Amino acid sequence: MITNTITFCQLLPSLDCCFFPEDLTWESSVFFDIETTGLSPRTSRVYLIGAIYLPRGASSPILVQYLAEDSSDDEEAAVLQAFYNLLADRSYAVHFNGTSFDVPYLIHRYEHHRLPSPLASLVQEDLYRHLKHFKPFFCQMGNHRQKSFENLVSYPRKDLLSGKELIKIYQIYEKSREPAARDAIFLHNEDDLKGMLSLLPLSRLSQLETGSYHFKAMEEVEETDYQGTVRHSLLLTLQMPQEIPAQLSVPLAQGYLMIQKDLIKIKTPIFEGTLKYFYPDYKNYYYLPYEDEAVHKSVGIYTDPSRRQKASAATCYRKISGRFLFAPGNPALPLCRQEYKAQEAFTPYPFQEPVPENALAYAKGILQKVMNPKT
Repeated sequence: MITNTITFCQLLPSLDCCFFPEDLTWESSVFFDIETTGLSPRTSRVYLIGAIYLPRGASSPILVQYLAEDSSDDEEAAVLQAFYNLLADRSYAVHFNGTSFDVPYLIHRYEHHRLPSPLASLVQEDLYRHLKHFKPFFCQMGNHRQKSFENLVSYPRKDLLSGKELIKIYQIYEKSREPAARDAIFLHNEDDLKGMLSLLPLSRLSQLETGSYHFKAMEEVEETDYQGTVRHSLLLTLQMPQEIPAQLSVPLAQGYLMIQKDLIKIKTPIFEGTLKYFYPDYKNYYYLPYEDEAVHKSVGIYTDPSRRQKASAATCYRKISGRFLFAPGNPALPLCRQEYKAQEAFTPYPFQEPVPENALAYAKGILQKVMNPKT
């Protein structure tokens, strides 16, 4: 077995993100990735385990790689034992989609060699599963592999090999011990590990969920479509305390949402027409069929009894004509609908005073719908 060690000179990336428990620190965790000769742990072997960790009392993290010089039982067992020793004083194991592959694979190989597994006692933190929580923001990606997320955050990967190609490189190394082949294997694993760290700032998307943003600007945009029709939209800009290192966009039922560094931009069309505002306490209202609206009983008692009837939930409304914005997520604003059971809700525009607070309430409804589309 060969052990390759690299000491980082740059500052440690922060682990203070919404992905992890508060007690997950560099001193308590290990980021790891494995390379195998196949997908099935029954018919293949692990030939490389790489990890990034911070030694006790150190100020710089270390990247360590354990490489089996051939695919024999002894070499694989040595790699597994070295990884076991590394994890002895750790509480957390961090990986990318390791829940589906790396962890069950390693557990099987430890059992094969009748070695104690270090993974059973560790808390698993899977970056892939954490990122899936923000899935609507990654709709522009062709797939959700780690390299695709790395491209999103512009991680400067040097390695261009796929996992399958790397197996062939390892087979060449087994026979020839070529330094170039060995270095290609190390580089691939190093980029996988560093690429994992590059994804941590994506956890700042949680700012949209927790409401960590404030009103910045709002403007009405006028555009002419290809048919010559003039359309008006609202462009609402919010600002977050922390930048997100990727430009992301989410299509809305009406309009779109875009993330640009520390800015959230929401663009949504402005509609004109007549909608109904439904009063919640319909038992206190009369419906006036001729006027086609409801009035409070304190007023309705002065109308001719033949011209009024008890209001129901579906008839307890007043009509509002003007301009509206599509309002998903049930924001804390006046909401109008075409009919009582209509799913789509709209809020009058322009916002009433105080405008910044009402604009924030409107944005919060949209963001809640984006984060929880089933609500």
